[in-house]
Amino acid sequence: MSKCPNCKVEYEEVETDFEYGDVILRNVKAFRCPKCNQELFIPEQYQAIRERIHSVVQPLRLKRKISTAGNKPIVYLPEAIVKAISAKIGDEVDVYVEGKKIIIEKV
Repeated sequence: MSKCPNCKVEYEEVETDFEYGDVILRNVKAFRCPKCNQELFIPEQYQAIRERIHSVVQPLRLKRKISTAGNKPIVYLPEAIVKAISAKIGDEVDVYVEGKKIIIEKV
């Protein structure tokens, strides 16, 4: 394993708690510097964390009907969706299609 860039000491493998929003995952594998306690996650550990989060946290998913405004199709975004991406009125978003999905991302 690599060394801590600050202390120049080898990281040690540990189990720690990982916080994601309101969710706390216990006994997550990580690497920690024994001097400064900086934690590092390698890709395999990060993937395990993502899998555990997805098993606990359900994605925000709502159904909406396509409406019209000025003879153009529109979809109103619920406040929960706007809040989930930390957006507000006036923010710019990217809208694009992946397969049959419409993706909206805050810029």
